[in-house]
Amino acid sequence: MSFQLKIITPERLVFEGTVDSVRLPGLDGDFGVLDNHAALISGIAIGALQYDVNGQRKSIKLDGGFVEVNDNQVSVLADSAQLPE
Repeated sequence: MSFQLKIITPERLVFEGTVDSVRLPGLDGDFGVLDNHAALISGIAIGALQYDVNGQRKSIKLDGGFVEVNDNQVSVLADSAQLPE
């Protein structure tokens, strides 16, 4: 199964697409999100957000922010985000 992931900074939309899973750097440690996850809002720490698409793992470095999970949508509002490219 899959769900929508959107990563936004004050400057731009960094990523928007369908993913299979997400791993986030939470304030109290990393946590994962799969489809049909319970609704939540959490702060996120500086670290790597990892997401899987079609068996490939990708990573984006975040410099803190917040995440909202609701109805198979994950919205990350990051202070800043850096793609590996």
